[in-house]
Amino acid sequence: MSQTYPINGERAALNKRIVLCTGEKGGTGKSIVARFLLDMYLANKINVVAYDCDSNNPQLWRHYNRVVNGGVKTIKFNQRGFNEIFKNDLQQLSPTVALMDLPSGVGEYFKDFVQDVESSSLGYRITMVSVLGRVKDSVIQLKRLIEACGNQVDYVVVRNLYWGEDQETFLKYNESKTRQAVLELGAIEVDFLPIVDRVIDRIDSLDAGFTEAVNYEEIEVSVMGRLTAWITRNEPEMIKAGLFLRLKGITSRNFKSIKK
Repeated sequence: MSQTYPINGERAALNKRIVLCTGEKGGTGKSIVARFLLDMYLANKINVVAYDCDSNNPQLWRHYNRVVNGGVKTIKFNQRGFNEIFKNDLQQLSPTVALMDLPSGVGEYFKDFVQDVESSSLGYRITMVSVLGRVKDSVIQLKRLIEACGNQVDYVVVRNLYWGEDQETFLKYNESKTRQAVLELGAIEVDFLPIVDRVIDRIDSLDAGFTEAVNYEEIEVSVMGRLTAWITRNEPEMIKAGLFLRLKGITSRNFKSIKK
């Protein structure tokens, strides 16, 4: 079962968030988690700017560019001048949330990015959303993340249950010193429940966002039922980390009233 832990009230009180979805091991499911979070921000009319930093697989851009005000920005996290471009966006657009979907292999840049944002005094707190798969590499990369960022950021650890819903799946994480360390830093753990492959494949074929697909007439009834059930099951999990994801105070949606 997911649970929450005591957190620093002063940190949590910051109203504006930079949310980075990361999973340094490729294939953990960080992009679908980023898509889900962006879907929630849009559905709840939260002022969000989104960045797809994965040029090899720009899922966030492909599914949400049409529906995000100003579009989803595509930019490499490790390109020269990224920090200045990003800070200028924060100053000019003043979003409530800046969401990034990051590729693997950029962890070495986290420390400098965090320090640069903190020194700019723009009033944002960073949340690292670390998406875990079942392999040991996920835990190793989380360990490197907390070594680089320490208590300068907040952590949401997402156990992607696509890899299995039993305790054995995440045994390496559950029994690790890394888990103990990240919880001592105030991390919130959530579970991300899986969706049937054929449902996600159908949505991908339409390049649609999750909520957008709910209102597509061409979506089959069986797909629609599974999609809305999946959203309904996962929203409460994300809301558990509401303080760090800027989702505090929202409630899960009733799709009976959303379907046109």
